[in-house]
Amino acid sequence: MTEAWVCRVCGQPADESNSAVCNSCGQRFHLNLRQDSEGLECGEVWIDEQYLALEFACFVCLGKQTAEGEPPVGRGH
Repeated sequence: MTEAWVCRVCGQPADESNSAVCNSCGQRFHLNLRQDSEGLECGEVWIDEQYLALEFACFVCLGKQTAEGEPPVGRGH
């Protein structure tokens, strides 16, 4: 049985083949795991130069987008 997940960023369904887990918040987000695949991108992955490990982060934790259903932060913040 496949577990059903929801993307933290866009709120749409996600599964292991099209998503990753954010190293900051621990929630799942859409991420193309292969360069030749198409689909939603709701975060980024990069190589940590100190530890030579992959780092995963959703756009919410990167400050590029608010989570689905959350109001945006006002101008004064």
